[in-house]
Amino acid sequence: MTAPIVVGLVAAGAVLLILSFVATADWLRLAEARRLTGEAAAAAALAAAKGGNATAVARAVAGPDAEVVVEWGAARPGPSGLAFQSGAGEVTRVTVSTIGRRLLGTPFGLGQRIVTAAALARRSGVAALVERSTAVPALPAVPEAIEARLFGPSGALTPQERARLGAASFTVADLAAELGRTLTARDGGTDTGVTAVAGASFKASELMAALAALYRGAARRSADAAAVLAILDRLATAAGETEEMPLPLSGVLSLAGSDADLTLAAPLRPLEFLQAVMRARLAASPATVDLAAPAIGIDAVTLTLASDGAAAAVLVGGEDGLVGIPGIRIAARFTVSGLAIPGVAAIELPLEVALGAGDARIKTIACGPSGAEVTVTGRPVRAGVALAASDGTASPSGASDYARLLAAGGVTAWGRGRSAFADDPPVEIVFRPDGADDVASLRAPIDFSNRLERLAAETQILVSLEGTARDTMTEAGVRDEIARLIVGAIRPIDGVLSSTFATLGIVPGRMDVVAAGASCNGATLLGEAK
Repeated sequence: MTAPIVVGLVAAGAVLLILSFVATADWLRLAEARRLTGEAAAAAALAAAKGGNATAVARAVAGPDAEVVVEWGAARPGPSGLAFQSGAGEVTRVTVSTIGRRLLGTPFGLGQRIVTAAALARRSGVAALVERSTAVPALPAVPEAIEARLFGPSGALTPQERARLGAASFTVADLAAELGRTLTARDGGTDTGVTAVAGASFKASELMAALAALYRGAARRSADAAAVLAILDRLATAAGETEEMPLPLSGVLSLAGSDADLTLAAPLRPLEFLQAVMRARLAASPATVDLAAPAIGIDAVTLTLASDGAAAAVLVGGEDGLVGIPGIRIAARFTVSGLAIPGVAAIELPLEVALGAGDARIKTIACGPSGAEVTVTGRPVRAGVALAASDGTASPSGASDYARLLAAGGVTAWGRGRSAFADDPPVEIVFRPDGADDVASLRAPIDFSNRLERLAAETQILVSLEGTARDTMTEAGVRDEIARLIVGAIRPIDGVLSSTFATLGIVPGRMDVVAAGASCNGATLLGEAK
């Protein structure tokens, strides 16, 4: 190979190497231009959605020569992404154009290349959704027993105290700040903002003590506040004397907003907060209470309460946020006397009550020129009741869905029955928080006694007679007598169960909610228009 050829090959290789370096530099330069242009489009779209200066925001990211086009309209799902439709709507599309430079194209007048990116955004908001309680226990002995079980022997409320806690109010922002101070004193940390409080767990005594602290200042000037303070102090002390399990605050209050957003929440009543804490405690562990003669016609009753989970009673957050009442299961064993059967005076009526979860979810927060519009969708609490054997004793036929009602004096009886409401489709409610602070209900309350009456009417009873019992009663006579007693016990049984629901802030068939406020100071990226 001659020297000129070698020199030529070396020169060609050097040129190719230089060109490859230049091409790589051009590619990196264009990639950086695309990245900056995309970031500028996203930042400008967010700014435009909130009414800011999109051009200034885009040029601060992509440089002073960036060209910005802002359009308003709507976005619809398309085959490959979101399809933007210019015109009326709350979606903003910002298109940003910048110039990318290429060294390789400069000798041919192609040294500049236009780089374009578009982003969609819409104004977003935060709303406060509150689950309201309107239930009042009819039998004082029922809430007293449940509250004493969950908050200690001195934690039971009188009807007057319950009414006082239902008439007072406090703000969620103040409670969050007080719980932040609780975290500081307990854990010694410095991060006591909303995020830290929202993700923390507290004992019931700490929650009650924090709530009581909100009334301490006003108690010096107001007799009503002093009375509320005395009740809450007693509850905090009573809860502290029992073995406590920390409860996630998210199961009582869901705080997904910032410090400023907490001011949106409607004033919450101490009684509602107490009920939410009780439901959270049932989610942590079941509770059993025994009642002696809680109503005329009922000799005794044992209630075992359990919750399928926890659901916040107050939400401060965005779309898809949820408040609600978790599913509650109640195993109840009623002792009812008055049987006209020789040697048998009473029956034990074992009932299993299932309360389906009620929930209210923020579907959308529309932020228009006239203010926020919060659309809420949800279902009310459903209810069902059945005869269910708690001891697993089956009937002679081997059917496991029969519960034993009595076994004495040679007479044994089993019963089977079930009555429940079908699930309803979701209900949609639209709130305009800038207007009246209206409470809207998901459905209407149902007559739970009607479920019990239907259960009594449709109960199937099996009877077995042995020994001398065969000489005194017939199987048909025993069935009729038991059916008579069950029907006669429906009203007092309904009083006990309905008072149990009301103690926990539940009305079967109903759930009251209010969207107490909304803020439209945010924006959300939707994606790139296709």
